[in-house]
Amino acid sequence: MSTPLALLPDVESAISPRGSPETLARQFCESVPHRASPYNRRNWGGRLHSFCSYQGKLKPAIAHFLVAWFTKPGDRVLDPMAGVGTIPLEARRQGRTAIANDMSPLAASVATAKLEPFEPKDVVSVFDELARAIEGGPSLKQLAEAVDVEFGLNGAIGDYFHPDTLREILIARAFLLATPIPSTAATEIVRSSLMHILHGNRPYALSRRSHPVTPFAPAGEFRYRPLLAHLETRLGQVVPHLLLLQDHSLPGEAYAQDFRKLAIDQVDAVITSPPFAKSLRFWSMNWMRLWFAGWDPADFRSMPAHFLESQQRVSFEPYGEFADAMGRLLKPGGLMIMHLGETAGTRMVDEIVPRLGDAFEVLHLGREGVEDTESHGLTDKGATLAHWYLFAARR
Repeated sequence: MSTPLALLPDVESAISPRGSPETLARQFCESVPHRASPYNRRNWGGRLHSFCSYQGKLKPAIAHFLVAWFTKPGDRVLDPMAGVGTIPLEARRQGRTAIANDMSPLAASVATAKLEPFEPKDVVSVFDELARAIEGGPSLKQLAEAVDVEFGLNGAIGDYFHPDTLREILIARAFLLATPIPSTAATEIVRSSLMHILHGNRPYALSRRSHPVTPFAPAGEFRYRPLLAHLETRLGQVVPHLLLLQDHSLPGEAYAQDFRKLAIDQVDAVITSPPFAKSLRFWSMNWMRLWFAGWDPADFRSMPAHFLESQQRVSFEPYGEFADAMGRLLKPGGLMIMHLGETAGTRMVDEIVPRLGDAFEVLHLGREGVEDTESHGLTDKGATLAHWYLFAARR
């Protein structure tokens, strides 16, 4: 490994001030450095943070400063509820060993693509095998006998695509699902690239006109969008950035586990942004990409109950299990930082602090109002009024 990617040209790097964790935590919450230029730019952080669109993703600049100020190069940094790996990607870019975990197959796929080592020839091999599968694959009528194309949360899957494009998507889904998630990074690079272009309102999208983050009901004419041509273009956009990252950083690790069952070597820091109380449901807002990553209609009925997002709507008791798990995985003296939400009726920090148990000492709590956060073109941003930062040390 040479220079951390965050120090390379055109990727701004935060300079960490000196001080105790308590002092730095107070300074971070008072100065909110991620709101200063250039970090407040829309889409700050480079192409890999937008590798695959995902509703509910943490702002990359927040992750950048939390990593820069509260960890050091070489540290093992874990996000046990990583989503598509925003925090671990920032950790990897800054010379840390980044570890991502998430139960969602969509999230685990994208995090694997961002963090784990790969060979370009393997990406080419997966692409070529997919091309052969599409060329010699079954008809749409045959495929529709095995996959319910009438399923959908904002409209039927079959309504989003020209029939020829739909056939290619169904073949690609089956081809990629023949390998478990997460699998090799090369496979997940291809899968994540395809999930990004599944739907949207720009020429790269395979669908009729929809939204690039959430698949709202499609509109406009049916036009054939060749999957392989669009996928090749997307791979050409992201693979060079992944190679640059690989050349200048430590490889990371990605897991697809319930955080309670995560079994890894101890880490130096835990930085995470769990789902906010009364937040938009990740599984419905990301439904088409979750479907492509392997969920079927029955999974959409059964799987959400297993996620903390759903469990905390009933009780915050699972955060006691979370504290126990992090106490086991975090080295003594290591920091745990949680980015939390506040709504009109719930301050997550008030519910979580009493459940941290004896393993953690709370160092600082800080609040940041978010009335002016960007909407990404979505009119409903949920019920969140503020962000809170919980800084705790493992005893």
